[in-house]
Amino acid sequence: MFGFYLKKVLASLLTPLAIVFLLLLISIYFIYKKRAKVGLLTLIIATLLLWLFSSRPFSHSLIYSLEANYPALKNPPKATAILLLGGDLETRGWEVLNLHKLFPTAHIFTSGYKGSFFQSDAIRAREFLIRAGVNSKLITPLLKPKDTIEEARELKKRIGKKPFFLVSSAYHIPRAMMIFTHEGLHPIPAPADFIRRPRNLWTIFPGVKNLLYTQKALHEYLGILWLKIKGY
Repeated sequence: MFGFYLKKVLASLLTPLAIVFLLLLISIYFIYKKRAKVGLLTLIIATLLLWLFSSRPFSHSLIYSLEANYPALKNPPKATAILLLGGDLETRGWEVLNLHKLFPTAHIFTSGYKGSFFQSDAIRAREFLIRAGVNSKLITPLLKPKDTIEEARELKKRIGKKPFFLVSSAYHIPRAMMIFTHEGLHPIPAPADFIRRPRNLWTIFPGVKNLLYTQKALHEYLGILWLKIKGY
């Protein structure tokens, strides 16, 4: 449990805004210590990074490079199970419903750790699917796993090495595939929630959405790097 929360804390410290905020604090410190040149330089670096992180070309190139690994699923092969990873319920949930129409007897597993929230993503996803018309007997929420690695191990206990559809946001699929294949499962990638390519990609003006895309992408790249260090 300690390792889980430590990982969450470290991940939150390596976000674009956290990095910029840290540089701003360093800048204030140097200015306070009468080292104005160093403080000004740090301030300039923080400003440039904030612009870069929130710029459309930078953020979209990061997110698109992740999404390009696994295109949208067309003519899916037959599988007896579907796993809906927690987060971004609406878009991921609709992908599950599309697969359910093609394979109405496939069992659906929902995931997403509760943590400090009132209700877990696993339960919310189950309720969403039931409201959409899926038989509740076909849905099993995975409540105990706290991250994707634990989800992979829990699913393996339930379905073994049978192929299943792995539904998640397109930018998250590469890291999820690394984990599930390493754990000996046979996932069929079913990416959802693709980021739309804007008409004017090469604008110099920053945007809040761009900052969010950068944060999501950096989180995935750091996660992939950590997996490779661990031997995945």
